[in-house]
Amino acid sequence: MIDRFFTGFQEFYADRITANPLQFPGFRESIERALAQGIVPCGVVTGLAQFTPDSQAEGRAAEKAAAPFRVGLVVSNSAFQAGAFDMASCEKVCRLLDECARLKLPVIFFISSAGMQTKEGAGALFSMAIINDRITRFVKELDLPVACFGYRDCTGGAQASFVTHPLVRTYYLSGAQIPFAGQLVVESHLPAHSTLANYLSRTPETMDGLVINPFDEGLDERLREIDPDLPVPQNTVSEVMGRVLSGEYQLQVGVEAEGGSLSQEQLNTDPIRRVLIHARGCTATRLIRASQSAGLEVVLVASDPDIESYPASLIRKQDRLVCIGGSTPQDSYLNAMSVIRIAEQEEADAIHPGIGFLSESARYARICREHGFNFIGPRAHSMDLMGNKSNAIATARSLKIPVVPGSEGALVDPVHAAGVAEEIGFPVLIKATHGGGGKGIHIVDAPEEFQAIFSRMSQEALSAFGNGDLYLEKFIGSMRHLEVQVIRDLQGNSKLLHIRDCSVQRSYQKLIEESAFALPQEIRHEVFDHSLRLIDEMDYVGAGTVEFIYDLKNCCVYFMEMNTRLQVEHPVSEMVTGVDLVQQQFGIASGESIAQLKPRNDGHAIEVRINAERAEITDSGELRFVPAPGEVTDFYFPEVPHVRVIPAVQPNSVVSPHYDSLIAQVIVWGRSRREAVTRLSDYLGRVRIHGVPTNLELQRMILDDAVFRRGRFDTDFLKGFFARIEAKELIGRTQEATGKAADSMDRSAIELEGGSELKVLSPQMGGFYRSVSPEEDVLVAEGSVVDVNQPLCLLESMKVFSELKLRSFRSAAGDGLYPETSRYRITRILVEDKQTVSAGDLLFIVQPVET
Repeated sequence: MIDRFFTGFQEFYADRITANPLQFPGFRESIERALAQGIVPCGVVTGLAQFTPDSQAEGRAAEKAAAPFRVGLVVSNSAFQAGAFDMASCEKVCRLLDECARLKLPVIFFISSAGMQTKEGAGALFSMAIINDRITRFVKELDLPVACFGYRDCTGGAQASFVTHPLVRTYYLSGAQIPFAGQLVVESHLPAHSTLANYLSRTPETMDGLVINPFDEGLDERLREIDPDLPVPQNTVSEVMGRVLSGEYQLQVGVEAEGGSLSQEQLNTDPIRRVLIHARGCTATRLIRASQSAGLEVVLVASDPDIESYPASLIRKQDRLVCIGGSTPQDSYLNAMSVIRIAEQEEADAIHPGIGFLSESARYARICREHGFNFIGPRAHSMDLMGNKSNAIATARSLKIPVVPGSEGALVDPVHAAGVAEEIGFPVLIKATHGGGGKGIHIVDAPEEFQAIFSRMSQEALSAFGNGDLYLEKFIGSMRHLEVQVIRDLQGNSKLLHIRDCSVQRSYQKLIEESAFALPQEIRHEVFDHSLRLIDEMDYVGAGTVEFIYDLKNCCVYFMEMNTRLQVEHPVSEMVTGVDLVQQQFGIASGESIAQLKPRNDGHAIEVRINAERAEITDSGELRFVPAPGEVTDFYFPEVPHVRVIPAVQPNSVVSPHYDSLIAQVIVWGRSRREAVTRLSDYLGRVRIHGVPTNLELQRMILDDAVFRRGRFDTDFLKGFFARIEAKELIGRTQEATGKAADSMDRSAIELEGGSELKVLSPQMGGFYRSVSPEEDVLVAEGSVVDVNQPLCLLESMKVFSELKLRSFRSAAGDGLYPETSRYRITRILVEDKQTVSAGDLLFIVQPVET
């Protein structure tokens, strides 16, 4: 095995041998016999080696293979007839992983349990848990690939830790048997369709690919004699290893390795007749309108809360509205296979993944295409490279595109991440690897704050994106946020649809997006050049956005990330270029060329996001904005030239606590920035939204601000803006715009009759969480004694977590309902962890305690 594929093998830790702590019959004899024959009695051989791809390897792997790859190597020791993987083997692999982490080397496994039988012993149970954890840390924290090749009999035991690990690239040699239980247990009871790797290669998520068996010549021909329809591989071990090691496969599971050549993912470019819209809210509205304008039939999937939403009302007789079930994203829009089944039942030709949820999941794109659907998006390989921010930064570095200093990979452990932060230097940015929309991002100024904030941000990212991995960046003080809208077709034609400025942000969430203005010509040239090189390098297909940080102090730009999908703010580019990006997505997905597309650059466009949220003043006197789900009683946006509205609600719609707070996008065009800003401000004065508080008045005040109108600001604009305005005026205007009187609470609302105990009521609709993360202790328990500043729980609404403290509750006059001079014993907790609560629900009963 080693001689066939590697050179210069240097064995590590050869002195580690297996033990027989439980005196298994015959085990000692096996160890002694191996020693007598000069065989190391251990389940694996480990070391470092050089790998050189075959000269006949296809595609970009061969182009990049100018020099051998140095790798860590783990090979099953099939010469030893006992002890597949015990603690000695575990120690060897763990030490090798440590060495490869230090040297930044990938690791290759060749795993088989042939001849090892069932003599691993109880120690294997411990080794499996350890290895799973160490591989997870290696892959996530270092962004180094781990690939595993299973061959011949892979019948389970601890070696299954390698071939079944979700972050390991798993390939099987043709003819491998993989029942994952001993042959004596299952071989006579399961048919070959259930155990032979060739058959199982057809089953989604079983493996990353089937490869040619180089040791059993003529095997595939003999297998085809038995079953002419048996799947056989087209790719060699060397080709696959070359692809993995050259970066063609980054570290996400489920890249396009299913059949045929690995050099190119096959895209379905058949004409589209019926498209499934996998989106909600404003995005669903935008996509439904575009699909219907293109003459396509629409299948809209909607969760339980969205089944009567505004987008659902757009469905025509020839369209279909299908309930996907559930209320939370995890139960509905993140359920990929439910979407696939609906697409099959409704005979859709294509699936548009929208903007959020699974729109940047390479695995989802691959599954859609495997089931024969035209996935309206880029190749899974591009999504793998760019959808994961750590991989995107690594790709940019390889092209000599400047990036902000930061961690070189995803981080999962708070202690390790704190050490990385110290190396980068505070302040640092914690950012979600799979994030977006301002979630999972935080500035940390001091080391003592880091670990607690890291854990909380990880939980927020997990809730919002289904993945809690984070990475770190150096925080740059004065900057603007620029992004280039790109589209590219299958023929290699690239178009850049100018630059957007998204610098007006609150907590890293965009509020206003507009055409870029007042940019030096050299900065424009740089971001265009970087964007073009990036999408050409990965042979990108479809629409995407390349984002940059413009460092105002040093007048330079850094690549930040690429979104392999449409952005919420894409209509800004459409208004000034005259290009319908969704229509272009459909055309590119059908194989059409954009070579003759000529985007114009006409005037200035600006967009505001209208969110359901309320403004309030914290104890420290700062403004805070809290998501405000509820029922919309009135919703009026007049139709005006040069103004485009993309709504998510209508009168009597309910804004759900389970999703984001965006309820409308308003986009305005003008011949100049001044005209566009004035037109938008005037228009918002005519808009009417009653029933829920919104940021409508905040947006109007920003548009009328002198600093904003002059355009001399950075991403810290809102800090200065909030210092210039009267917070009470904003709160008053916001409350007046809702069309109802202010809600208030007094002491009588929290008192229990006949005693001194007090109620603690939920101030909002949302999720109730008793701890900061699943790994940490609950914040309070029955019997705990707290003061008014101690968090009792976390409340999650629209993917935003906030701490609930007794100090938060105030009367209409601003007086605290729970006196600060007392402490309070938690006598009862009335809500289960992770339960959804409504505003006014009883959460806790507390008893004042004399201090």
